[in-house]
Amino acid sequence: MDLNNFKAKEILKKLSIEEKVGQMLMFAFHGTEFNDQLKTQMDEFHLGGVIHFARNIIEPNQVLKLNKDIQEYSKYPMFIGVDQEGGIVQRITKGTTPFPGAMALSATQQNIRKLHSYIGEDLKRMNYNMVFAPVADINNNPMNPVINSRSYSDDPNIVSKYVIDAFNGFQDANILPTVKHFPGHGDTSVDSHVSLPMVNKSKEEIESLELIPFKEAIDARIDGVMVAHIVYPAYDNIYPSTLSKKIVTDVLRQKLGFKGLVVTDSLTMGAINNNYTKKEIVTLVANAGIDLLIFCGKADIAEQREIFQGFVQSVKEGNIPLEKIDESVLRILEFKEKYCNIPNQEYIYPTKEKIELGNNLSLNSITLVKDGNLLPIKTLIDNDVLENTLVIFPKIKLFSLVDNEVNDYVTLGNCLKKHNVNLDEIIISAEEFNLSFIKERALSYDKIIMATYNVCKDDYQTKVFNCLPKDKVTVVAMRSPYDIYHLEGLESYICIYEASDLALNNLALCLVGKERFLGKLPVKLK
Repeated sequence: MDLNNFKAKEILKKLSIEEKVGQMLMFAFHGTEFNDQLKTQMDEFHLGGVIHFARNIIEPNQVLKLNKDIQEYSKYPMFIGVDQEGGIVQRITKGTTPFPGAMALSATQQNIRKLHSYIGEDLKRMNYNMVFAPVADINNNPMNPVINSRSYSDDPNIVSKYVIDAFNGFQDANILPTVKHFPGHGDTSVDSHVSLPMVNKSKEEIESLELIPFKEAIDARIDGVMVAHIVYPAYDNIYPSTLSKKIVTDVLRQKLGFKGLVVTDSLTMGAINNNYTKKEIVTLVANAGIDLLIFCGKADIAEQREIFQGFVQSVKEGNIPLEKIDESVLRILEFKEKYCNIPNQEYIYPTKEKIELGNNLSLNSITLVKDGNLLPIKTLIDNDVLENTLVIFPKIKLFSLVDNEVNDYVTLGNCLKKHNVNLDEIIISAEEFNLSFIKERALSYDKIIMATYNVCKDDYQTKVFNCLPKDKVTVVAMRSPYDIYHLEGLESYICIYEASDLALNNLALCLVGKERFLGKLPVKLK
């Protein structure tokens, strides 16, 4: 790979149809080192980009070497991307700047451009050049299973403000951001990883709400947009957005005037993969006007070969005009010219300043929504009468397929014990909760802290809450701020927006009175 003499227009003239098709594809892969699958992807499929998942990541220097080896083997510069939104959706969690998620950051009411430039610098030092963030969806549906606290707010103006801060920070660090999920995934009650959502609104409603953050980001010169797998019948009553020329070309390109790179959400997601063949997918997506087609899923080499060959065949059969391919490939190469650099040889870990900024933003996000005069919790070193505290904590399972898997299980009880709180902790799950035992035990404690995670109507968490003495209970919502809707009689309520070590440790500081609750709720509750 020669970046010194890389000129997009000159390279385009040299490419075969197979190489052009390869430039428009981004695949997932297996392994933590450069391997035969990656070689096949580049040699046989002429691949233009790869996406990392947690399975590819151990620690920063390993990632740096993997990405360096990919770039050095490739004939042309590669896009190397990762989902790094912060909070519950970040693939790299060790050795990088602490990174709260979207709703936690908006709860701070602070500027987040510098934080995102720091995150971008971390990614750049690991030889990434693309990030699938920030999220521009407006979380105006409390029942949304996939966006929720990944959104900054239910207010389009707040979302726009933070999206612009975030993408500018990434671009400051020479990382290509892709604002997502166009035209908006906020007002859905179906997870597109599993099936196909629909937003049944008029054009006027969509343009006065969902499209606002995307329009603001485009006007502020963002370089990338990710399109979602959602049906918007007001624009196209046949195809979901990713496959729709009416949405990608007519709305995003022409109406909103976007000149940058358009990428797909993963085309192996159930919303698309369950309804179309591989050849139909690539043909419809390319004709819709999308530049970069992303396939994650099983990362099976035989499936990837089928995708590549079907794409090439569709171009050669005239199902996709070569002019459209050239237009997308030129755009891809021009952005590679801008964002691809000579690989770094060694990772530089975040400075104390960067770590403090991330930690402080997380601390400032902790939100006391309802104060029932039950806090702070008295510790063993306080001069007051000793308090007995019961912590009830749920086993955390993935609520959406995009969430991080919880590898190192940290509970609130673990965090509070660091502050000499006299406590017992009960771990509950849908399979393991003994109401009579909990009800009896609860009577002997002065205070009860119940942590919740995406409470649903009549689920096991509501049953546990209902058996507790309400005058002793403080509930901590660890993801959705809407948990309170299902907890009748709740008087003391805290939101932390993500069940991360970072948030739980900062919550513990607030619960024992060592820090103040400074967060402001970014969504409206009934």
